Amino acid sequence: MLPFAVALLCGLCLTTSASTLPDLDIPEPISAADAAAIALRNNPQLRADLAAIGFAEADLRDARLFLRNPRLDLLVPIGAKPFELIFNFPIEVFVQRPRRIALSQAALDQLAKSLLQNGLNAARDARLAHADLVLAEERRKWSLQASQLRDRIAQLTQARLRVGDIGELDTIAARADAGAAREQLTRAEHDVTLARQRLRFALGLPMAGPEPLTPAAAPPALAPPGELPRLLETAMSARPDLRAAELAIGTATLRAKWEKTRFYWLSAQLAAKEVSPNGVLGGPGLSAEIPIFNRNQGLIARATAEIESASRQYLALKQRAAFEVADALRQMLQAQDALRRLREDVLPPLARGAALAEDQYRKGDVSYLFVLEQTRGLLDANARILDAEAAIRRAEAQLERSTGSR
Repeated sequence: MLPFAVALLCGLCLTTSASTLPDLDIPEPISAADAAAIALRNNPQLRADLAAIGFAEADLRDARLFLRNPRLDLLVPIGAKPFELIFNFPIEVFVQRPRRIALSQAALDQLAKSLLQNGLNAARDARLAHADLVLAEERRKWSLQASQLRDRIAQLTQARLRVGDIGELDTIAARADAGAAREQLTRAEHDVTLARQRLRFALGLPMAGPEPLTPAAAPPALAPPGELPRLLETAMSARPDLRAAELAIGTATLRAKWEKTRFYWLSAQLAAKEVSPNGVLGGPGLSAEIPIFNRNQGLIARATAEIESASRQYLALKQRAAFEVADALRQMLQAQDALRRLREDVLPPLARGAALAEDQYRKGDVSYLFVLEQTRGLLDANARILDAEAAIRRAEAQLERSTGSR
């Protein structure tokens, strides 16, 4: 069962090169799908969760034991007491064994489904960390361009000051703006380092490893993800945690049926007793527990309560799954709409205005403050575009996890 569960978890890998999984080579650059595949193979917490399946396998192996050890009672002759031997062999195991096996197998299947959900969560976390690293890298690139632009404006301001076109107040503002841009670039570089460490943690890689982990920024998905009813239908049929919750109800039902039969203890006996120095009498018999006071009422009540608890947990999980799908879909649609509007309606006029303002500033037709306002609007719009693209990637990862499929 363990190799089967590993194969299922590796099957959650969305798209990956053949070299990624067998020897854990880190591709350069690394895509979001590669990150998900590596996390499924190498995430320490996921591997720790997967190791828990050994407990369920051990319970199933114990349930499959056909016979329990017999018991031998030996009464030593002392004084007038004769020698006596009693051989007890439990026979209720023939009735209890099929129920024990069915219960242990159901628990193993439930755990396997739960581990599949853990795999989906690990893949989602890796994709989110990858999206954050892509965003940090893009922000660093744009911060570098913004810093270079502000430095050029500061140089132009100094040149105009030398020829007497502007006063020193304008140069102070230009130098301060250039310094602020350099500070933003430094902060963006630190953000890249932090995002790369988060991705390493999600992939189960050492913090000081040799892999540079350069992210491959795929274009954000702009196609409609689908209608909510269809996505909900997919989630209800594909999510492993819902299947595990359904299996939990079946497991609790099997346990309740089994507990109702565990109120008796029965064993076959073979007794031998010395009746004279040269004679021994023996014969078969039965030994049984009389269920007068204890008919396993406590464990039966507990098993019944487990059925109700599992049923309510399943209903709560269905509601949560529906919310997660709807929330991820709404976030993705919102981010797609924001990106579309920014690219089509906001960015073109701002880029044109910034170019015209810089050209007019070189000619001396406008002040530096006018150029500053135009460039600031362009920088803000580009930052919002980067945020919208990252929001789409995050929402896509959340939607895949919440529906249990791509």
